[in-house]
Amino acid sequence: MANRSQGFTLIDLVVTLSILSIVVAIAIPALGNMIEKSRQEALKDEVESTLHNARTQAVLRRHTIEICGSGDGETCSANWADGWLVRTTAGQILQLTQLPHHSELSWTGFSESIRFRDNGASPASNGRFYQCHGGQVAWQVVVSRQGRIRQASETENAAQADLCQ
Repeated sequence: MANRSQGFTLIDLVVTLSILSIVVAIAIPALGNMIEKSRQEALKDEVESTLHNARTQAVLRRHTIEICGSGDGETCSANWADGWLVRTTAGQILQLTQLPHHSELSWTGFSESIRFRDNGASPASNGRFYQCHGGQVAWQVVVSRQGRIRQASETENAAQADLCQ
């Protein structure tokens, strides 16, 4: 009986590696897009969670709670891209959120901060959080004067594209 080889040839290895490299080359850009989308969703969820928590704290504590952008983690500023503070009107910090650089988080509203009153309303603080990606609005979280928090629809995001120009 003839002796049969149990291994594989160099040609088998080259063909297998070629196919594998083609599959990886196709998958990597899609993986990058998926990771970016996941980061955007995580930031949106963090913003929404903070807003709901601040509104709840205002009602439970029966005091006004303020959310403001903060670059240094101690004082309020108009810059939301580095993070934000949740604090009482007496200045007690309840939550500090710091964001990675280049988060591109922005707030547009009638004031630079959001204040939830003891009844949950935010009459002077309505507006929108939004994040830009590729010159388009990736998502928006809307705060109404009644203090209601909702996600904007895809149609609203498309209509607000000028925010990212």
